[in-house]
Amino acid sequence: MHTGGTELSAAATLPHATPAPREATWKQWLPLLGLQALVALIVLFPFITGVLNFAFLDIASDTYHSMTGGMHLARLLGREGFSGWSFSLGLGAPVVFMFNDPFGLLSQLGGAEHVADLRIWVYLLKIALGGGFFFLFARGWVERKESALLVALAYSFCGYIVSNGVWDSETSIYVFAPLVLWGIQRHLRHGDVVTFPLAVAAVLSTGVFFLMVGVSLAVAGAVCVAASEDPRAMLRTWLTRMVPLAALGFLLAAPYVIPMALQLLDSPRVGGGTASALSRVAGEAFAVTDLSMLLLQVGGLFHKDIFGIGGFHRSYMNYLESPGFYVGMLPLLVIPQLWRGTPAQRRMLVAGLTAIALYMLLPVFRLAAFGFAVPYFRGTLIWVTLGLLVLATPALDRVLTRGADLPMLAVGAGAVWLLLLAMAFFPPASGEHAVRMAVFIAAGAAALALATRVRGLQAKLPSILLALMIVELVTTAWPSYYVMRTHVRPDERPYDDVTLPALDAIRADKPPLFYRVEKTFDTFGLGDAMAQDYRGVKSYYYHGRGIVNFHAGVDMLLDGGSKRAVNFTNWLPPPGNRFMLQSVLGVRYIVSHYPLDWVGLEKVGSGKDWFAYRNELAFPLGVVHTKQVTAAEMASLSSLPIERARWLKDLALVNAVVVDTPMPQLGGRFDLAAVADKGVVNVPEHYLQPAQALQRTGLQVTQFSDDHFKGTIHPDAPGILVFSIPASRGWQLRIDGQPVDWMTANFGMIAAPVTAGKLEVEMRYRLPGLVPGLLLGALAVAVLVLLQRRRRATREPTAPTHRRAAGADTRQANIPE
Repeated sequence: MHTGGTELSAAATLPHATPAPREATWKQWLPLLGLQALVALIVLFPFITGVLNFAFLDIASDTYHSMTGGMHLARLLGREGFSGWSFSLGLGAPVVFMFNDPFGLLSQLGGAEHVADLRIWVYLLKIALGGGFFFLFARGWVERKESALLVALAYSFCGYIVSNGVWDSETSIYVFAPLVLWGIQRHLRHGDVVTFPLAVAAVLSTGVFFLMVGVSLAVAGAVCVAASEDPRAMLRTWLTRMVPLAALGFLLAAPYVIPMALQLLDSPRVGGGTASALSRVAGEAFAVTDLSMLLLQVGGLFHKDIFGIGGFHRSYMNYLESPGFYVGMLPLLVIPQLWRGTPAQRRMLVAGLTAIALYMLLPVFRLAAFGFAVPYFRGTLIWVTLGLLVLATPALDRVLTRGADLPMLAVGAGAVWLLLLAMAFFPPASGEHAVRMAVFIAAGAAALALATRVRGLQAKLPSILLALMIVELVTTAWPSYYVMRTHVRPDERPYDDVTLPALDAIRADKPPLFYRVEKTFDTFGLGDAMAQDYRGVKSYYYHGRGIVNFHAGVDMLLDGGSKRAVNFTNWLPPPGNRFMLQSVLGVRYIVSHYPLDWVGLEKVGSGKDWFAYRNELAFPLGVVHTKQVTAAEMASLSSLPIERARWLKDLALVNAVVVDTPMPQLGGRFDLAAVADKGVVNVPEHYLQPAQALQRTGLQVTQFSDDHFKGTIHPDAPGILVFSIPASRGWQLRIDGQPVDWMTANFGMIAAPVTAGKLEVEMRYRLPGLVPGLLLGALAVAVLVLLQRRRRATREPTAPTHRRAAGADTRQANIPE
């Protein structure tokens, strides 16, 4: 990779805004930090002072759920360090998905009890960094530092960070996308080989949508080529230099990306979805967006609050999913000014607006960012946000240095007014919000026009525009946080209910090293176990194929009918009143609002509105079955009424292990058909006695942590050891000290053949992909060091000569004086 003498020729193809690119200094950055603090203090004061927790209970409680996930991770890390696995995520799952916002680790520094207190400060840090990185990028190609300051402030409180940003997993792309742009700028202008790959690695390491990063870079490259004075040279630069550096960034992030990719691919939402993906490519990707969706996107330019806020949102999916491109009205007003600029700026205007229009018209772009698996906008919204502000940056600089071109100002104001007027005929739109936006359009246009006409006012224009922007950002952001939102006060703790005293009674019962708890009611959706610190069955998480297949096989999946969401596998419910299934899954304790009379229950405590029971028939974490039933036989029960089918499936799981193909050498057959033909099931024969036998021969845990446990089994005959642990490639099994290749049974659980007699069993979890990722990351660091040394060795000898050459080269590129 050559990084020396060609950097100037690449720089000449950039659409510069000034004769000499400028670099931001700390002194120039400090005013932005001050303005960010001012707006944040006004808008977020109740959260900063601790009057409210920075999380909401509306919109499916997703933002509050993010916080409780951080609390669970803090507890897990405090107890066991990085285990890589948690048994509080349903029946168990890898925790790497919970690291999709490493910023969240900062909120865990004070422990689980202070995650809610620190979350607002982490959010403020993200705002400061995102706006700061955009300032670095913008300052490099404007003459007036005020221009960079205005657009960076607009980015700091754009609609994306204000609405989607409160959802932790959505924020990282906001923080690091402008850093990637700055890295691209620095390489093309100065040959810097460090900033760009490090920026790519940073954005990859702070989110789960790494495919979107690749698509984002492809979009950025395409726009650069389209806006370049020499498209062929720019394309060659991207193919020979930018793509290899981007690949180096992927390798730097390999310790995170590979384990995350493996977990994502293990999900039935991604892996095995080829047919669904092809269907989307053929049927949706290149179909022109319908009018209603197009209007929703146009409305997003004026902030998604135009369609309602929080749980009252009346647009696409919900408040976190809907398109939101708001960057303020001023940037929209000045963008047409580029038409009066240099040829490079006109190309930039045409290329940028064309790219934004294509994004809105053709779903292929946002679908590609998610592998054509889901129809989300999510992080791709930042493309339009950045695109609008990238266009507004040189346009605003032109206004501040030369004054506004009034005909182009009329075009800008007219276009924005027409778009806003279109919303008036779209029923979900809010008239109150539209009026607020109309006021700021008028105020911005008036300020620009008067500054052009009134002598002496042009010098005050930066201050006037800054004041207008602050007022607009404050009044627009405020409703997003407070109007029609369900807040949480620090002393409320929605998860603090009768479950907690019930758990105290359970822990006082001297339970075994491993046990599961389930409830007949929900406190916090399906995330009770994470919030209340116990091991359960139900879960809200990004689940893998094993646990989802088990839930499907025993008819436990939530049934949404024809309207089932694409992410239905995130929501896995408990067994409910299926008491035999509770035992099969090792549920040792049951918490209920009302008395229960299930077979095998013994009360261990009660109080106001709660009863806690010990399930004497709960299976150990692993049991040895000497009878088998096939998955096909279980599937044949689907022809029966659903409750009858569920009863028989539960009974079969008590008496046998479910296999795809019979294994005669490991046990006999369980005659499920004969049991199904009986009108009445003998509970002592088919439930009580088998459960007690499996408890006697099953796993007796002697050492336990989430990623490593040991114990003994005592099977009377050869059989199949099956765990109530979802199949995941990270688990390693040893029996009597020897490694054993495990298989899948019971639809999606870990299992292995065993012989009769006393056997020592050990299971250890190692995060898949971590070691190869670390090796690739180390290799990438070595390559980056070599590239940097080579660049230093080939750089021109003196800085003044370099600067003179750069100035001469940029003048050749027809850059405006």
